[in-house]
Amino acid sequence: MLKIKIVILLFFINISFSQTIYESFESKFLNDTRELKIQLPRNYDDKLDKDYPLIVVLDGDYMFEAVSGSVDYLSYWGNIPESIIVGINQIDSRFDDCSVLDNIDFIPISSSANFFDFISQELIPFFDKNYRTTKFKIAVGHEATANYINYFLLNNKTSISGFIAISPKFSYNMENYIIKRFDKIKSNIFYYLVSSNTDFKSIDERTKMLSENLLNLNNDLVSFKYKQHENLTHYNLPIHSISEGFEHIFATYSAINSIEYNSVLSKIQTSPVKYLINKYENIANYYGVNKEILINDFRAVEKYIEDSEQFKFYKDLSKLAIDKYPKTILGSYFMGLYHERNGDIRKAMHIYRSAYTLEDVEGITKDELLERADLINQDLQ
Repeated sequence: MLKIKIVILLFFINISFSQTIYESFESKFLNDTRELKIQLPRNYDDKLDKDYPLIVVLDGDYMFEAVSGSVDYLSYWGNIPESIIVGINQIDSRFDDCSVLDNIDFIPISSSANFFDFISQELIPFFDKNYRTTKFKIAVGHEATANYINYFLLNNKTSISGFIAISPKFSYNMENYIIKRFDKIKSNIFYYLVSSNTDFKSIDERTKMLSENLLNLNNDLVSFKYKQHENLTHYNLPIHSISEGFEHIFATYSAINSIEYNSVLSKIQTSPVKYLINKYENIANYYGVNKEILINDFRAVEKYIEDSEQFKFYKDLSKLAIDKYPKTILGSYFMGLYHERNGDIRKAMHIYRSAYTLEDVEGITKDELLERADLINQDLQ
């Protein structure tokens, strides 16, 4: 049963805002009431057809604000999708929640088992029922809670598939459990592990050893990244690493940047248009988010075509642009380039001129297309 509510804070930026809601949640598994902090995306109530990933933040009494600020900032710039965030206050219960003892089913026992059931059988289902969530769930933890979130990885029955483990204080043999789980897992998992060379020695050593043992991991379904920061303490490490964790987990979601272009797109041996289509299909499959193909990403494929001189792909790129942006000049621009690069300049000139009735797009205007047509006409005279 949910008791609402103490206060709502509205953070206004222009005409949009993020809501932070403080609520009390009565749990039958814990036989107790837990205080929650919930942040909804900007304009959540106005976007009734939009669903959002759910981020569960343990140690919410001090981790929530760091996570919610990072998510709001990164989603504002389009690096990650807008998300619903719930922080669980553990200031008086952390020891009981996370003092785990293992059993053969990789579910904590004793009091920590109740906390596991609270999250997996009460909290997440409540959000799925009462908020517009996607299938994609992320857990964030620090120290003891960073160790604890691994039980959601090890147990097959939970819905969490993204993990940010900051300076985890691993329980006995946890590293081997994680390695074995990664070897056998049959669904997409995103895992970000971070420590510091000035962290507690045992934590830094064990996280580094786990990373080294995963170098030869042969499972494409697991996206694992480890980072060892330098000269950060155990307590300021979270604020420096949370954004990095989300950028790793949502790497596919972000626009094609120079890193993705140089390391992936520029090296493909197949169609760059299929690469673009697959990227956005993966966004939907991984995160449950339907994202419109960015103009930036169309232009990245254009750069590939120009760099590789594989001009035949302009035809498919034009068809995709017409499908996604039918009222704009984008499709005409690429079809004009297709004919221009393949020597049919009269056809290109005609297409550039016929686009005058369509709308401009970012970085490409009707005037520019008319200028291209005029230059071709001059060459023909």
